[in-house]
Order: sequence, then structure tokens, then C-alpha cells
Amino acid sequence: MKTSIKALLLMGLFSFSTATFALNKSEAEDLADLTAVFVYLKNDCGYQDIPDAQVRRALVFYAQQNRWDLANYDKFDMKSLGEDSYQDLSGIAISNTKKCTSLARNSLNLLNYVH
Repeated sequence: MKTSIKALLLMGLFSFSTATFALNKSEAEDLADLTAVFVYLKNDCGYQDIPDAQVRRALVFYAQQNRWDLANYDKFDMKSLGEDSYQDLSGIAISNTKKCTSLARNSLNLLNYVH
């Protein structure tokens, strides 16, 4: 009897520790930043052949890996957040070649997980 109570308590702790919560503003901004990276790679770095569906799956995968609950995703103005992130990224004063190389090296591997 004591063993089953301990097991129930442990299961409760594990379920609490892996619980997800609604997306917060910081997480929404992080998703917008990552979206802007993929848009920049596609529009400005020659990666236009990456399917949009694959990018969407990569974003969802990224959120899942961080245990973010996307149920309230539509509560944020993701379009504006993404546009702001894209403008910020575009305004970074380094050569486009270096920027593209760095973004590709640090982001494209995420697409490998979501064929």
C-alpha cells in the first residue's frame, strides 16, 4: 500500500514538473525572432526553397522542446512581432554574407528534426 502511494506521489510530481503553461510574451517574442530568422534566410540568403510547412513544423517543434503551450498563440500579434524582429535582423550592421552564414549555421539544423 505504501509503495503505491509513493508511486502516485512521484507520478504527480513528474506531471507537475513537465506541465506546460500558456505562452508568455517573452516566449512569443522568441518564436517571432526564430520566424524572422527563417524569413530572412528565405528572402535574403537564397534559401527560398525551404517549404513554409517545414518552417512551421520546426517552430512547433522548437516550442514543444521548450515545453511551451501554444494554445494562446493567437492572442499575440505575431505578425507585428515577426516584422519587428525581421527589421531588427535586417538592421544588423555586418555583411549579408556573414549574417546569412551565421543564421544558417545556427538555425537550419532545426529543420532536420521535422522532415
